[in-house]
Amino acid sequence: MERTTPPDPPSFNERPSADEGGCLAGPLDPIAERPDEISVLESHLALAEERLAAYRRDPSRARPAHDVLDELANR
Repeated sequence: MERTTPPDPPSFNERPSADEGGCLAGPLDPIAERPDEISVLESHLALAEERLAAYRRDPSRARPAHDVLDELANR
């Protein structure tokens, strides 16, 4: 099965190469500086815990991310 890659965001390739990392680093800086101040909905935490528990019960059911992306791209 051929691997697919999500497309780059619009205008990403038009940026100077030195700025490509800054495209993501800038908005993420506040998270890196104060990770304990980021609020997460309890429902999101519960879902993440459920999925982690399911993975730990049966890791063989996990799928590589590229397979999921391929499936989504083919819909």
